Amino acid sequence: MISWMQKHKKWLVITIWISTIAFVGAGFVGWGSYSYGKNGGAVATVGTLEIDANDLQKEYSGLYAQYEQMFGKEFNQAMADKLKLDQQAYNNLVQKYLVLNLAKKYGIEATDKEVIAELMKYQGFLKDGKFDKETYIKVLNQNKTNPTDFENSMKKDIVFFKTISLLNQTISDKEMITLNKVFFSEDNVSINVIEGSSVNKNYTIDDLKKYWESNKNNYKTKASYKIKLHKMKIGEDEKASKNDALKKYLALKNKKEQFETEILIDDTTTMFENNLPTILSMKNSEIAKPIQIGDEFVIIQMVGKIEPKTLTFEEASQMVKSDFDKSMIQKGLEEKRDALIKNFQGTNIGYFSKEKPPIIPSLSSDEIKQLANEVFASKSIVNSVTLPNKIIVFKIENTKIGSFDAEKNQFLLQSIEKMKNDDIIMSMLEKLEKEYETKSNMEVK
Repeated sequence: MISWMQKHKKWLVITIWISTIAFVGAGFVGWGSYSYGKNGGAVATVGTLEIDANDLQKEYSGLYAQYEQMFGKEFNQAMADKLKLDQQAYNNLVQKYLVLNLAKKYGIEATDKEVIAELMKYQGFLKDGKFDKETYIKVLNQNKTNPTDFENSMKKDIVFFKTISLLNQTISDKEMITLNKVFFSEDNVSINVIEGSSVNKNYTIDDLKKYWESNKNNYKTKASYKIKLHKMKIGEDEKASKNDALKKYLALKNKKEQFETEILIDDTTTMFENNLPTILSMKNSEIAKPIQIGDEFVIIQMVGKIEPKTLTFEEASQMVKSDFDKSMIQKGLEEKRDALIKNFQGTNIGYFSKEKPPIIPSLSSDEIKQLANEVFASKSIVNSVTLPNKIIVFKIENTKIGSFDAEKNQFLLQSIEKMKNDDIIMSMLEKLEKEYETKSNMEVK
């Protein structure tokens, strides 16, 4: 899932960026946490406005909640760290405060009436279907905030949305009819599938050695770590066992006793469970306090890291052969593709649209989808799509405009308007970045 999220990060940022500023009070429900230092301190200044550490914590919590809502139990703190959610929260707030500077410049404000209207939307503040002040204060106290801070945060959100809404663009009926017909257009296509198995792979041992020589930095042993271990079973009295382990730790640290075992580990070792990153980051000769793994306390000393070394040709021969095969296949596929593009010959698969992809028995559904996407994105009559172990060269023989589809028009309208408005928002932010300087008081990479 991580790789998919990273690949679609731009889409996710735009989607979550808008949703986290919805009036759920980003961070109000307390999902996810990240330490940004002392409460109340300014972490950055954007234009004339300061970003408070509390605001940043709320933004992080709101982002965490949105990802968790989208991906369910699969999303966790480790994934949040891998996606650098703390950096995303910081960047989001900088962008929002750029918009708030623009709002300040043009006198856009949130009224008390607007704040009250938003407060009424919170189910948690209602009692017997009506807003209840006592419940409101109680819920805020439980979430470690107060009415002043909460309502100030809400005013910022209201101002932000009011400013963004001024940028919304609509599409005329005439434009929509034309776009509808273009979107549902169909292309008549011919294809030629070049399989990797058709590529000649004759080579000698000297060819492999030459390939290894040019790429030998890719063939190395894994970095490994030499560590010393001492394990102690946990008895019925866990507290007493822990005290015994601490005494053993002190004896080992003061060299009054010796470690039982010395082993080599690497970053794929599983015996230490989620403690492995901490162990691998230990300094040479450092001894860690006892850690509990299963029914044992384990004391570890880092002896030292063994750096990767380049494998000899004989040691790497199987990997070299596999990689060389792939490179030959890829090179052969590209040569055949280039020849076909110059003098195309292929099989006609008829008309198809984005909604109704072609039926090609020799291709999987994912391959057909990739082909269809490339066809409709192509700016050339003859083009190609590269797939694992094959390349498909295609030629667009003809195109016919689709008929107006009223049923799907509303969905298409929303999609096009969103793309149009996203482009406008991103362009506006680029201009605001030049107009308002951002000064950070914290290190965000």
